[in-house]
Amino acid sequence: MILTVTPNTALDQVIEIPHYVPGFRLHILKETECIGGKGNLASGFIADLGAKTVSLGFAAGRNGHRLAEMLRVRGAPPDFTPARGETRRLLVVVDERRQVQTWLVPATLHVNRKIERDLEQCAARWLPKSSWLALCGSLPLGCSPGIYRRLVRLAHSHRVPVLVDARGPALSNALPVRPEVVRLNKEELELTLGKRITSLPAIVRELRRIVAGGVEVAVCSLGADGAVAATAQAVWQFLPPKVRQKSSAGSGDAFTAAILVWRERGAEWLEAILWACAAGAAKAMHARTDHPLDLAAVRRKYRDVNVRNL
Repeated sequence: MILTVTPNTALDQVIEIPHYVPGFRLHILKETECIGGKGNLASGFIADLGAKTVSLGFAAGRNGHRLAEMLRVRGAPPDFTPARGETRRLLVVVDERRQVQTWLVPATLHVNRKIERDLEQCAARWLPKSSWLALCGSLPLGCSPGIYRRLVRLAHSHRVPVLVDARGPALSNALPVRPEVVRLNKEELELTLGKRITSLPAIVRELRRIVAGGVEVAVCSLGADGAVAATAQAVWQFLPPKVRQKSSAGSGDAFTAAILVWRERGAEWLEAILWACAAGAAKAMHARTDHPLDLAAVRRKYRDVNVRNL
């Protein structure tokens, strides 16, 4: 079973519009309520791909109850830790003409050290049954940046490998305890490093530094430009298939889900990341962040992913 943790859970309200023009009346084409939060989305996609998963994280209020219901229906049952405030409701505005999306992100969930310990105890109950732990996303108000570090150590005490999909202090605190996988996009890499990255060689250099610190594989996804991955033995550039993109929101979480599922099935890193690129491309064809992954569509996209050694 693949265990995910989303400290900053969310519901996504996806609003599709023809074109965003500031200061004008905008007509909504479609509005959809979706599962939100990186780990929750990853769990939903893991279930789509036929693997078992459980979603952990902090949740509160009506939005938290609604999110839990949606995850149960999806086949990704949650075991949420109660927090203060309210699980966030994110607005995701999809501009169809430009094929871009804008997030409006409130800060409405609050935790403290006692609530953090409750989540860590919940994870300790599930880890003996788990094949992987994925730590995903930002941290809510009041959450200490060391929570991912503690959860990595806890997972390793149960001999469970860890993927971290995060940025900034949450990621920086986890790196010294050597999670097996780090996955982030270019913007998250820049935020973590505190500097702009303007070239592919610069991305490769930073990924190699992460691997040199003890991480088994570091992956930077680049949206429509694919992904770059580094291990101690190789660096690969993955070129995704061409798709008619509706929204990239959720594609990174589909990417994460596929890595975990294919690694659980025994795939080598190269193979697992090829499937991850295919899953991300398949998701990008749909506007809603949690649009179910069609395994047949993922297989078709897999055949069109290209890879080269760097």
